[in-house]
Amino acid sequence: MGRQRMALLFVPGDRPDFFDKAAKSQADTIIFDLEDAVACSGKEKSRVIVEQALKERSFGSRELSVRINPLSTPWGLNDLEMVRRCPAVNTILLPKAEPGSVKRLSEALEKESISILCLIETAFGLQQAYETAKASNRVDGLMLGAEDLAAELNLERTAEGTEIKFARQVLVLAGNAAGVQPIDTPFLMVSDLDSLARDAKNARKMGFMAKAALSPRQVPVIKKAFLPGPAEVEKAKKIVEAAEQAELQGRGIVVVDGSMVDQPVVIKARRVLVLAGEGDLNDC
Repeated sequence: MGRQRMALLFVPGDRPDFFDKAAKSQADTIIFDLEDAVACSGKEKSRVIVEQALKERSFGSRELSVRINPLSTPWGLNDLEMVRRCPAVNTILLPKAEPGSVKRLSEALEKESISILCLIETAFGLQQAYETAKASNRVDGLMLGAEDLAAELNLERTAEGTEIKFARQVLVLAGNAAGVQPIDTPFLMVSDLDSLARDAKNARKMGFMAKAALSPRQVPVIKKAFLPGPAEVEKAKKIVEAAEQAELQGRGIVVVDGSMVDQPVVIKARRVLVLAGEGDLNDC
C-alpha cells in the first residue's frame, strides 16, 4: 500500500476561511471539495479559490487532494485542468468511482504523478470495488461514501452504522485484495465527538486504516482511535522480535505470551508498528 494516512479532512472549496484551520489541524490529508460541498452556482468561483490556495498557501508536508466533479460533467473536466496546473496536488478524490471512470481519469492524467482515491458511493461501485481499485495503478485508496450509497439503497443512516456494516466489510476486503488503503466514511454529527470515537474505533476493528473527517475537531478523535496504544505497540514489538529471532534459527512458528505466532500475526504486528511510527511500510 502507498501513503500512510489516518485522518483525511474535507474542506469546502468555496470556504477559504476554513483553509487556515485545515492547515493547522493534525490531518494527514486535506481534501479540497469541489463537488458536493459546493452549490452549482459556485462551482466556477470555488475552482479559482482552490487553485489560488494551492499555488500560494503552504499546507506543510501533508497530502493535498482535490475532490473533483464527475468527468461526465463540464465542471469535472475544468476541475481536472485546474489540478493539472497545480504541482502541489498529490491525489484526486474521484466521486462515484467505478472501473470505467477510474480508467478515464487515469488516461486523462497522462504524465502527471497524481494518485487516485476512489470514493465508493454507488451500488455498482460497491459491487465493483475490487475492479475499481485495479482499474489503474494510480489508485491508492478506496473511500466509502455512505451517504450517497444509503440514499441509493434506501437505507436509514444511524450513528451506530449497522446499516452500512456490509458495505464497510466489502470495502475492507476489496482494498486489501487490491493492495490499496481502505478509508472509512465521514461521521456526519460533527459535534458528537463521543459517538465519533466509538464509530472510528469500530471502523478500525473492521479493518479500516483511515477515516475521513468533516471538521478539524474530528481529526484528533479519529487519530486517537486509529493510533495503537502503548500496550499494543509493546506487544507488536515483542511479536516482531520473536519472529525475527525464530527466522534466524530456521523456525517459522514461535510462541509469545502463551499464544502461537505465525506469519499472519507477524504481518499484523508490523502494521501496528507502522501506525505507531516505529516501522516501515515495506516490512509489512
